[in-house]
Amino acid sequence: MSGSVMAGCLCGEIRFSVADLPLMQVLCHCTDCQIISGAAYYCAYLVPLDTVSLQQGEPARYDVVADSGRRNSRRFCSSCGSRLWAELDSGVASVNGRCLDDLDHFQPSHNHLIGSAQSWCQINRDLEEI
Repeated sequence: MSGSVMAGCLCGEIRFSVADLPLMQVLCHCTDCQIISGAAYYCAYLVPLDTVSLQQGEPARYDVVADSGRRNSRRFCSSCGSRLWAELDSGVASVNGRCLDDLDHFQPSHNHLIGSAQSWCQINRDLEEI
């Protein structure tokens, strides 16, 4: 049986735990993730949504519909603005891999939507593409 890892926002107002064995660890290059992360890609630590367990605080919510039509409910800290996780229609949570307490726990295994990557972005081609 697997355990959990702790995560939280920059200011410490929101604390939560998630499964320590993710479904996948992805560098997402889609334009939404570039905007949300403010970087070339977003570090998506994918876990079953039912493994996200809020320990402290109440995250704010912003719902979006992707170009694909998929609904995405983004959770973030209303005090410091940290993105925490997104709840996907598929029952998966896309947790911000950089908000895990143990930053080394996030180990990307896949690239996603590299066709949307910025021309200056250096892509790790050793990762599997999905």
